[in-house]
Amino acid sequence: MTFTAVVVDDEPLARDELKYLLSAYEECQVIGEAEDGGEALQLVARLHPDVVFLDIEMRGMSGYDAARKMLAEPKPPLIVFATAYNEYAVGAFELGAIDYLLKPFVDERLAKTIERIKNLKARQEDWQEAVARVARLLEDNQQSVKKLPVEKNGAIKLLDYGDIFYGRARGGGVQVFTTDDSYTFSGTMAELEERLNREGFFRVHKSFLVNLKKVEGVLPWFKGTYWLVMGDRKRTQIPVSKGQVKELKVLLGLN
Repeated sequence: MTFTAVVVDDEPLARDELKYLLSAYEECQVIGEAEDGGEALQLVARLHPDVVFLDIEMRGMSGYDAARKMLAEPKPPLIVFATAYNEYAVGAFELGAIDYLLKPFVDERLAKTIERIKNLKARQEDWQEAVARVARLLEDNQQSVKKLPVEKNGAIKLLDYGDIFYGRARGGGVQVFTTDDSYTFSGTMAELEERLNREGFFRVHKSFLVNLKKVEGVLPWFKGTYWLVMGDRKRTQIPVSKGQVKELKVLLGLN
């Protein structure tokens, strides 16, 4: 039983490796590849693949977020999550992914995934139920993954949202700060805000996104403006745009 597939990963070498391994299976026809969530969504809408092999830790839109949007398509695909991080394994299966591949990919493990897909493909009712199950569980667990992929010295680190004090736009990029370190976020400030705005973060300035739980003080300034004092070791002071003062005062319970 043949099926079509799209491979999504922001690392070209990882995409090439998985495509090469999949080429050994005649039943799997790779019809497209993408390097980020946005491009993947366009491919899924245009090509309607049966299966998407989807990296979780991508720059910008995460694999989980991309999967939710794919499963809202009229012809949603099955999802096979892929990642280099063991800690995501349990989460992926709890979300109801059809399967999970750990990097570096292992032939024997991939063979089991292909067999599972073939068996589902042969039973259309089971196939549709598997897709529906993923969609339901992704929606139910929308807030379950609370880690942000960031980079430092060429290595990727996953920060717990609660460990982030603030994000800052600087030099065309975005820096993310913890209590005693800083990292690079590869997305835009708007993308960072989208990921964190339901986690107690607030865009106090065009260049600053702040974790309100980490604010230790407020300094009134000239003409009704304010500075926030963060609880990091440097007691960083962050400016608040005048247009954001009213909403900020409500959020912080200030009179």
